[in-house]
Amino acid sequence: MKLMMKRTLNARERYYQIELIPNLFGETLLIRTYGSCSCAKPTRVISELYESPQEAKEQMIVLVAQKYKRGYHTSDHR
Repeated sequence: MKLMMKRTLNARERYYQIELIPNLFGETLLIRTYGSCSCAKPTRVISELYESPQEAKEQMIVLVAQKYKRGYHTSDHR
C-alpha cells in the first residue's frame, strides 16, 4: 500500500510518501519518504518495522492525520 501527499507553501511544493511493505517473516515495514518536488533526491527516508500489519496500518493512519493537519493533500501521482 502506497500513499503520496503534497502541499505547496511559499511557492515551494513538498511531497510526503508513506508505504507499507510486508516481509517474509510476517512483519510490516512502514517507509516514509519526503522532500521537495524540485529535487531529484528525497530529503529523508525513514523506515520502521512493525510486528503486525494492523500495527503498521494504525501508525499510518496517525501519520496521515498529522499531515492533513499540516496542509498536505492526497495526490493521484504514483
